[in-house]
Formats: sequence, C-alpha cells, structure tokens
Amino acid sequence: MNYHNSYAGFTFTNVKFQVTEITASHAQYNLSRIDEVYFNEEIDFIKDKETKVISLLQAAFDELSIKNSITSNSASFSLPQELFITARFSIEESLLDSDLIEEFRWQLSILYPYLNWSDYVIKYHEVDGKLFTSCASALIFALNRKHIKIISDFCKKNNLNLKHIDHCHLASNNLLTQNFSRRVSNNLSFHISQKILSILVSMDDIPNYYEDIPITNIHEVRNLIKQKLNEFEQNQINFTEAFLFGDSISNQIAKVLAEATGIDFSLVNPFSQLKVDTNLMTTKYYTETNNFFSSSAGVAVRL
Repeated sequence: MNYHNSYAGFTFTNVKFQVTEITASHAQYNLSRIDEVYFNEEIDFIKDKETKVISLLQAAFDELSIKNSITSNSASFSLPQELFITARFSIEESLLDSDLIEEFRWQLSILYPYLNWSDYVIKYHEVDGKLFTSCASALIFALNRKHIKIISDFCKKNNLNLKHIDHCHLASNNLLTQNFSRRVSNNLSFHISQKILSILVSMDDIPNYYEDIPITNIHEVRNLIKQKLNEFEQNQINFTEAFLFGDSISNQIAKVLAEATGIDFSLVNPFSQLKVDTNLMTTKYYTETNNFFSSSAGVAVRL
C-alpha cells in the first residue's frame, strides 16, 4: 500500500455488496468506511447473463455512493467460494511458472472434462509437503474469466483501479497473516456460507491445505468440522484454536463448536488494529457485525 491513499475492499456475493475503505497515512491504517447493500433479487452466477449481474452490481454501488461517496481510487474484490474451482496437485519443481500453469490446466481438464479450461485464470500456492503430503505440491484456485470481466468492466465504468480479485476465505485469512488482527502465522480457519463449508490451514503465512465441503443445512457444520478435526488428529496434526469467517457465523456457533471439539473457536474483528473515524464507532457494522466484513477488509489490506 502507498501511504496517503485510500483503498476499497468489496465483497460481492449472490445477495449483497459490501465495502470497506481503508486509508493509509504516516504508517497508520485508518478505517474510513464500512457499509453494505442487499440486491433487489438474488444473483445466479451460473445462469444469469452478464448484463444482469453488472446492472445489479452497478445499482448497489450507486446506492452506496448516494449514501456516502466512495473516495478510493483503488479497488479489490472478494468473491464467494462457489465461483472458484480448487484442487491440489503435486508439482515438478524444475518446471517454470508458465509450464506449471499449463500442467495444472491439463490436470484440471481431466478432473473436469466438461469445462473449457481456456476460459479460466489459474493461480496457485506452492506447498512444501511437511504436513499434508510427502512431496511438494500446489493448491490451485481457478476462476472463470467471465467473472473477472464483470469486475473489470465495472471498475472501468466507475473509474476504479482494479487491484486484486480474491477468494473470500483467502481474503479473510489475510487478516490473520498480516498485522490487521492478532498476528497468527500458522492457523486453522473455517469459512461458513449458505452453500459451502471451507477449511483452510496456513503455515508460515502460506495456504497449506484447502477443502470445500458442500452443505445444505447449517446444522451439518458441527459434525463436519468435528470429523475434519478428528481426521487431522489421526494424522498427528493438532490445533488448539480455530477461526470462523463468513455470514453464517455467530458467537453461539463458536461456543457450540468449542464444546463439540475441545478447541477454542474465535470470530475475527477485522477492525481491531485500525484507527477508526469517530462517525463509524457507533454504527452497527462496527459494534455488532464487524466480523461479517472480514473478507472486504482482508482484501482491502492485501499488500
């Protein structure tokens, strides 16, 4: 981040549009804006035409701007888990980055032969294999270019410089691996949405394990998390605490999970290490539902 600049982080889901604006000045990060708008109708990212998605996105942005102008000229977006295809593959360390991407594209085409992989942008995180594999591997996150185009066109229309497009769980976890919440370089976190429970383990600030588990009911989450922790324990991978992200979390859920698993579960206040404008201190977004802004804040502070 460049000092004396303002950065907006947006969370874009099928039901709402959130913004967190952070201003950097003299080595101090200031929270200057938190807000959200719900769409008039739910978005179906698979079936809805791009024109409809952009129209709903623009209407939400206009509503936010009418209430209080967006001052940032740089914008980053977090998108929901279901828009990404994830995988884990072993890697040949002698390959160049471009060759690795093509190798991953080929392996993904075997797993998902019905998809046109030229339509996808692939990013990966190298994993050293200390815990979850016996060899070097990579965590793959693939996103269809049509979603990137929607965000890019939106930013151009609104004179915003697009900085990052990130996975919502990775964006939220960014708060733990940087100095915007309590510093945790090795961590276990869960992101709970209406459709997906995702599990992320980061070691030395690098994603080391990731998994998506589809869910149909929030009541499934407790047993799924308990099963996953038991699986980790059987492989001698133990944790004493875990973090919760997403819109389907609460202090009560954290308490129930702690009682079921024997480890501490914490919600993350993404604003705990930020200086806050006085006009925000009494808003419900800051005092009551701050943890719901983890992904927008996490992508805003991504360096």
